[in-house]
Amino acid sequence: MMNNKQNFTQRIVGNVLSSKIPLFLLIISMLAGLFALKYTPREEEPQIVVPMIDVVVAVPGVNSEQTQRLVTTPLEKMLSQINGVEHVYSVSNNGQSVVTLRFYVGQSREDALLNTYNKLHSNTDKIPSIVADWRVSPVEVDEVPIVMLGLWSDIPEKVDDFGLRRLAEEVSTFLQALDNTSEVNIVGGRSREIQINLKPEQMAARKVATSDVYNAIQISNALQHLGDITLSNQSLILESGDVYRDIENLKLTPVLVVDGISVALQDIAEVIDGPAEQTSYHWLDFSPTHEQFVGSDKPFVTISVAKQKGSNAVNVAKAVHEKVSELKSSIFPQGVHVEVLRDYGETANEKVNNLTTSLGFAVFTVVVFIGVFLGWRPAIVVGLAVPICYGITLSLDLMFGYTINRVTLFALILSLGLLVDDPITGVDNIERYLSKGKGTLKEKIVGAINEIRTPLMMSTLTIVLAFIPLAFITGMMGPYMAPMAFNVPMSVISSTLVAFIVTPWLASKFIKPKMPSQTVNEQSGFSDFYRRMLTPILESRTKSKLTLWLVLVLFIVAAMLPVMRLVPLKLLPFDNKNEVQVIIDMPEKSTLEQTAATAKQVSTLIQQLPEVKTIANYIGEASPIDFNGMVRQYYLRQTPYSADLRVILVDKANREHQSHGVVLRMRELLKPLNRDGINIKVVEVPPGPPVMSTLVAELYGDEFTRYEELREAAKLVENRLKVEPHVVEVDSMVGEDQYRLRFITDKEKAALSGVATKDINQALEVANSGKVVSYMHDDREASPLAIKLRLPIDERTTIEELERVVVKGQPGIVQQTTAQGIDMAPQSIVALGEVGYFEKQVNSKPIYHKDLKPVVYVTADISGRTPAEIIADVSSDLKTEIATEQESSNNWQSRTYLNSGGTQSWSLPENVELVWSGEGEWRITIRVFRDMGLAFVFALAAIYVVLRIQTQSAALSGIIMSAIPLTVIGIMPGFLLLNQFGEREIAGAPEPVLFTATAMIGMIALAGIVVRNSLILIEFITQARKSGETIKESLIQAGAVRMRPVLLTAGTTLLGNLVITLDPVFSGLAIAIIFGIISSTVFTLLVVPVVYALIFDKPNNMAKAEELS
Repeated sequence: MMNNKQNFTQRIVGNVLSSKIPLFLLIISMLAGLFALKYTPREEEPQIVVPMIDVVVAVPGVNSEQTQRLVTTPLEKMLSQINGVEHVYSVSNNGQSVVTLRFYVGQSREDALLNTYNKLHSNTDKIPSIVADWRVSPVEVDEVPIVMLGLWSDIPEKVDDFGLRRLAEEVSTFLQALDNTSEVNIVGGRSREIQINLKPEQMAARKVATSDVYNAIQISNALQHLGDITLSNQSLILESGDVYRDIENLKLTPVLVVDGISVALQDIAEVIDGPAEQTSYHWLDFSPTHEQFVGSDKPFVTISVAKQKGSNAVNVAKAVHEKVSELKSSIFPQGVHVEVLRDYGETANEKVNNLTTSLGFAVFTVVVFIGVFLGWRPAIVVGLAVPICYGITLSLDLMFGYTINRVTLFALILSLGLLVDDPITGVDNIERYLSKGKGTLKEKIVGAINEIRTPLMMSTLTIVLAFIPLAFITGMMGPYMAPMAFNVPMSVISSTLVAFIVTPWLASKFIKPKMPSQTVNEQSGFSDFYRRMLTPILESRTKSKLTLWLVLVLFIVAAMLPVMRLVPLKLLPFDNKNEVQVIIDMPEKSTLEQTAATAKQVSTLIQQLPEVKTIANYIGEASPIDFNGMVRQYYLRQTPYSADLRVILVDKANREHQSHGVVLRMRELLKPLNRDGINIKVVEVPPGPPVMSTLVAELYGDEFTRYEELREAAKLVENRLKVEPHVVEVDSMVGEDQYRLRFITDKEKAALSGVATKDINQALEVANSGKVVSYMHDDREASPLAIKLRLPIDERTTIEELERVVVKGQPGIVQQTTAQGIDMAPQSIVALGEVGYFEKQVNSKPIYHKDLKPVVYVTADISGRTPAEIIADVSSDLKTEIATEQESSNNWQSRTYLNSGGTQSWSLPENVELVWSGEGEWRITIRVFRDMGLAFVFALAAIYVVLRIQTQSAALSGIIMSAIPLTVIGIMPGFLLLNQFGEREIAGAPEPVLFTATAMIGMIALAGIVVRNSLILIEFITQARKSGETIKESLIQAGAVRMRPVLLTAGTTLLGNLVITLDPVFSGLAIAIIFGIISSTVFTLLVVPVVYALIFDKPNNMAKAEELS
């Protein structure tokens, strides 16, 4: 019944019932949502911006210890002063220092780069004189390619890697011209090169040294502009000299004149125009499961394409594929094909489309569910609220710069159960009011909405308070969770607006009044059931207390399940990706050919897996990076003893296991190859923030600890991890001994021949690695055509052949006395073997720093267990005294966090500190669970304050919040139950259902849901008491009235989250909500009335006084 003086809610609802505003809002929000869905950029995962900058310094002739002291440490001290730097990493090698700056997440890349340049250029006077060169190389997420195309040839004798490289260079020019493309790079294939292969015998016969050839080409290849000249009243450009424009002119270059005879280049060298010498290998292997191609060892070249910041990955990838299809019909030679190795645009579009379909299915299921229990008319009213809320939320995403990604869409699916609660509550109360006999339709609807206005607004506020703290998660998980913290509150707020504006209007159009008898029958059914369940407990204070004690015991038991390791805890589970990476590290003395042979063995074994489609092999050169490789700095792997295999999997629908299961089987398959210093790692892209490795141990010393002691301690950690069950791919940054071959010059003999050390260095450089002496000018080339001086490969395979390389003494160094005074002696021509010898030495190992402290990293991965378990067990076994052999081994499956360890005791030196929370997944896990725990506590505190202000009663606020811990009673046993079913072991490794950070979000969402239900329940109890009912009767009546909407809310939330269980990353969220909503709904309808009765229904009738306190 309406009061004469209307409040704000009554005026709003009354006005919208007689206006077109709801219809306008309905149409506009839907259109805006469709517009946003089409034009909002799409990506598979939220973009995590972590600016990283490499400062690479060349320090020729300096070993790693000197590089560290003279270059790295001063540079670290200077760069650490830059604003926004989170960590400073460095590695000091022989002749090189690499300092990496990692800035805080979200830091502006432009500011980071500008500040770094400013700091370096303003301190150029402090650069040590031994530094030959330095460069700044920024690494950012926008440089990660979204498309990788493999150009390969099935006719290698016609189109080899050399031809593919030239084709790729032309294709890259077209792709770079496309809108919103960023870097377009080419990996693999030999470039064109003019090779001058020297002939030592002919050179010795004609008295020609390497330096003569070098100088002759340089001074001959010179064209100079000499200004303008006026002749015969005509202005001309004066030039002198010429450049090499064809190979024939180069061959005829005079090198030396001996005894009046000119020695041409072609007399002492073979000049070849062709592909450069092989320094890396690239080939494709197609498994039998490939739908188009079969075969192995197909030469290929990779074209990688990155997108501009903020652009749509789907559109960029589509444009790339369209352009390549166009070029295939125009410039591609016969036998050249394109294999798609990566397409983040397609995967993003597929993910978004699948999730959009899942979202539509969830909405349909929820509407049908509501229709079954409330009827089709209320179902339409509630169902129309969903697209309005989603339209508003998606429009806000576009407005505030959020992309459509998996987290955004899962936030919308999660909020489905939350946003329909307000319309359900409104519709249910409107139906109840319409069944009353008095008042007009408008008055009844206004009265129904007005009655629930406070619990609706307060419950929405609790949901918002529960989720907003997620926006303050620090580190790399912050941007990952940001769409959740934005979309859920926005959708819930919009649902409350809809409940006050649109739902009443729709109800007036669709809902018809039920007969009073029909409503009474429905209500009496709920009331009888609820009365029979609750009355025996409410009538006895002893039974009430026993009920609460039972609930408390259940809570403690459930909370102890993770402590007993019955519910494993992890940051995020592994995703189901299309790509797996295999990293091969050979002993550092290995040759490129040995590395290629091992990679071929690995590829052959991997092809046995039916889920594998294509294997792209990169030997001696890093493959185009992904976000994971960017953080792990895989792009620096440019050595002959390293290899990188990109394994492309078949379609997800055709796999026996998800990609993580494939990885577990792959590790088991490759285990026999991990021997003799060969280290093979199977790397899968993490679903969230990338880390150096799943498990990372950092070893630090005190001020007096030698770096060699840290290396020795690292081997102890490495050995201990290798014996821990299910710890795999253990490696360290210590490295194996690498030998160098140094030419030791006999200074006296060299001086007698007039040979300088610089001449010897140049001769050996030309002989072994070759030296670009100049460039040939060819108008058809897209890049400069190098002229390279080198010995043929068959003339530099032994030390003896290198010792035969001749050098010529410099004029003026050796002098002789004549009758006229001192005169220059003739230039000597000597073999290297006459002025020195080669000596084999051990190369200095690299030295690592983190934040100016020397550090050694030990990395490992885990198959089936969690980092928390491993760290707890290994740390528990760490003894301060010298470790002895373990008498008995404690089975890892029987361990808990109360009795960790038991594999093998071990020890570290007292001056060495072991840190687990540095660079591994454990660091982010600690941060995320800490931040989410604090967010949860803040949310609870904020909710309590709001409830205390609203209810004006500490007791009532406590009662409402007493339902929050009840969610744990369902969640933890639910995870325990799921771990008893299904395939829980793959390739000998456990495959448990994990409680992850997404499950924690489910707990936070449930907190809002149960508070909402409790709040509305308490509101109805209060209204019943005000109408004169006893406390017990008020409790039963309120429960009966609210049981149907509470159960409907639980049902819609449960059904909405069923589709999320199919996602490998967010399934934990769905599991937590499904099991939590079941337990919390049951216990809310039971515990809240019991606690209320115990507090307010006392024999001494002090309830009212307590309620007012």
